[in-house]
Amino acid sequence: MNYLNSILKNLKTKSTIAVSAVVIGASGLGLAIPLAAHAAGCAPTGFYKDGINLTAAAGYINPTSPVTGTVSATGCNIGVFYGPGTHGTVNNATITGSNYYGVVVQQANVNVENSNVNTIGETPLNGDQHGVGIYYATVTSGTATAQPACATTGSTRGTINNNSVSTYQKAGIVANCTGTNVNIENNVVQGQGPVDYIAQNGIEIGVGANAVVNNNLVTDNSYTGAGGASSGGILAYGGAEYGGAYTTNTQITNNIVIGNDVGIWLSNISACGATTCTAATSRTNIDVTGNTIANAGLNNTTGNSATQGYQAGISDQGDGDTIVGNTITGAGYNPASSGPSISTTWIDVSSTNNVKLHNHNDFGYGSGKYF
Repeated sequence: MNYLNSILKNLKTKSTIAVSAVVIGASGLGLAIPLAAHAAGCAPTGFYKDGINLTAAAGYINPTSPVTGTVSATGCNIGVFYGPGTHGTVNNATITGSNYYGVVVQQANVNVENSNVNTIGETPLNGDQHGVGIYYATVTSGTATAQPACATTGSTRGTINNNSVSTYQKAGIVANCTGTNVNIENNVVQGQGPVDYIAQNGIEIGVGANAVVNNNLVTDNSYTGAGGASSGGILAYGGAEYGGAYTTNTQITNNIVIGNDVGIWLSNISACGATTCTAATSRTNIDVTGNTIANAGLNNTTGNSATQGYQAGISDQGDGDTIVGNTITGAGYNPASSGPSISTTWIDVSSTNNVKLHNHNDFGYGSGKYF
């Protein structure tokens, strides 16, 4: 936490994120939000995952009035659920305790604002690949024998603004599938890292979703376990290797990204072989501009191979992406830190096509650069 505070003090006018609204203390990051408790209980949603008809907190399935106050969803799979064709608002709420998702927006139009989503996952958190704070997706509902898949019709829209998301198992905020359009702005997303049980990600934009990811603070997504993985602060991914469309035209701008294995990770991949992956060869056009990215730690252990970790300020696999005006600092990304046990770099463009990279002079203080 001292490192986080020192970075924030030195940002000056680099970012306009309203850090004054963030409470930084021994218990972590959060927003100061008035609370009014609501009782839970669970009811089935008709939305399936892992063969389970996921339940949500009773009274919070397609709610027709704004969700406010505390939704304690302990024992439920979801805190608040919005299904196809619905509209809604979550504002000044605290949503906690569910093991699969805090908020689900499936083919719906919903704004989630000024809220605290926390403690989403198993107790204790483990390596099961669920536990997402806020989830927007244009997906089918799935069945007892089939997982949800990206839908060929429908849309998912909304704004995710000025929220605190923390103590999640797999990811803080996720937007998935073609037809999903969302603005993700002014949020604080804090992972558990470094941890050895799951490769968490802070914000994910995947398989065709379109997003503006602007002015967020994303911290502490770091993986120290086996299995060949690194954690990402902000991850945009897609392509046949991920079983879906490329993620294109997403804007990742003016974010503060601290203490993540890979600060900003663009991973549009057509295929992977035994040792290498092939980046997209059609335009992905993702814009990564004006972000402040830092990592003091050398934590990852297997992201590059079974015996070598992988950490990068920005990693790009795509076609025609733009990377300009980003500040990257810290030993965790400095190429001078690379060795047999870990590979580190400011920006990795070793496996991409037609990248638009503007490389300026040294930033001027510490071990960092302005790109």
